[in-house]
Amino acid sequence: MAEPLSVQDFATIVAQAGLTLPPAEVEDLRHAHAKLMGMLALLRDPAIPLAAEPALTFSAGKGA
Repeated sequence: MAEPLSVQDFATIVAQAGLTLPPAEVEDLRHAHAKLMGMLALLRDPAIPLAAEPALTFSAGKGA
């Protein structure tokens, strides 16, 4: 799991978003943000190189 942002850094992000939340909810969101960043790090970017995509695709239409 990624390390959570500091309390002050996350409070700044919440304030910039214009949210007013209770401290307990901010703390929950701060830890959820760390988990989400950890999951996003596991994604490949991009999953398949764009050059590997086929230029043409097969489509079976009626009467073909």
